[in-house]
Amino acid sequence: MPTSLHLTQFTRNYNLHLLPAAHSHISLGNLVWKPFWGQPKLSHPGMPNRISNALYDAGLLTKTQRHDDLKSFKAKICKRAVLAKINVAGANKVAVSVFEGMGLGFEREYLVETEISELCTKVMTNKQRVNLDKHLEKLEPKLQRVVFRNPRKTYVITELFYGNITIKVKKSHELAFEQQMMQTNRPLKANFYPEKSNEYIFSHNEIPFAYKMERIHLFNG
Repeated sequence: MPTSLHLTQFTRNYNLHLLPAAHSHISLGNLVWKPFWGQPKLSHPGMPNRISNALYDAGLLTKTQRHDDLKSFKAKICKRAVLAKINVAGANKVAVSVFEGMGLGFEREYLVETEISELCTKVMTNKQRVNLDKHLEKLEPKLQRVVFRNPRKTYVITELFYGNITIKVKKSHELAFEQQMMQTNRPLKANFYPEKSNEYIFSHNEIPFAYKMERIHLFNG
């Protein structure tokens, strides 16, 4: 039987941060700005969007090497392992984010239940970590500040989490929801029940819902 964790407990246990569905282009190696107080931001003035671009700007990668790095970080390999035995409950925030990413204005209070299952993760390989560590060690502190603005506030995404999202909508709003879904091309499976709320299952393995990050300063490969 799968283990069920609430979304808050799951993210806390794995030290994760949630991703808006609008950021479907996020891949391993993306940079994140984490202020000393407040939530992480996926962009910041003067901060490169990806670690490969930062290393290229610093003269540590050729254009070809940067291209190969970006390609390797976007590899479509999703590992299940222990995560496949975990179902994440109370994922309303993720579901609403997915709706917003699809251009739907569906209200959170119309959701009866939400769950993420079939979890898998993309993880930066040991080789990628070691190579990144070697490159960062070549950057003098002054150049680090030029490239990253503040290395203590700049983090790199080292893991991405994916899964299928199952939602149940209040019976009184199912028709409106189904009409909205007909306007999208999103992969969707539905289980219909006459006496209880229908289940709608989104295949979400192309868009991550959460990530783990590590600080650039003193990064350990």
